[in-house]
Amino acid sequence: MDWYPDRDEDLLLRTAATFATGMASPVSGLRWFRDPERNDIQDELPGWPPAPVHAPRPAGDRAARGVGRAFLVGIPLIGNIVANLGGASGSPFGDVPVRGGAKNPEEPQNEVHDFPVMWAAPDTLARTVPWQLDRTRRPKGYVTDLVLTDRRLLFLGTRHGTGALEQADVLAEFARKAIAGARRMPYCETGTDVRLTFTDESWVRLSIGHRNNAERFCALLPLPSENSNS
Repeated sequence: MDWYPDRDEDLLLRTAATFATGMASPVSGLRWFRDPERNDIQDELPGWPPAPVHAPRPAGDRAARGVGRAFLVGIPLIGNIVANLGGASGSPFGDVPVRGGAKNPEEPQNEVHDFPVMWAAPDTLARTVPWQLDRTRRPKGYVTDLVLTDRRLLFLGTRHGTGALEQADVLAEFARKAIAGARRMPYCETGTDVRLTFTDESWVRLSIGHRNNAERFCALLPLPSENSNS
């Protein structure tokens, strides 16, 4: 049986969610779990299964990955050039953006030189989000969802392909009053990254299933500074 809100509770959003993944060449495909001194804390997180500890890639590996990325991006760019020379507007491959998000990082220290998806001092709330959000740790066929209601935020986990009625397990939940807010992090491949900040100033960076869901999630949980400017 799937998860349902309580009778006196309004469901505002349910969407797929995982920890985000680095896009810049030094951190491409990688993520870290940090305290405010940038120490790796994954071994301090209770109940988390082990995973490799990575380091940002050396310059040679960055260059090789950059060539590969340029080749993949270059195909639609060549198509655009050909279309423009022929007087046509747009690309014969469709509207293919070079990146799904912003062209330049907002926070190079957290998006190029390092890529923390958890920023948490000891005993803070971000350390209690479920490890199943990490795709390198969870079992094959396991998916995670984020649920936002008028009272709480939850993370659900479901194992697909069991042949039985799929049960969504509550992996973690937080009262709305424990959430400071959320904001879009536009420097990512798909435009779906968000930073969820708790009232104790710890945070996690998540990839939300779809760009529209990321926008809606942040609109439902505006940070106080953004709320005051609106």
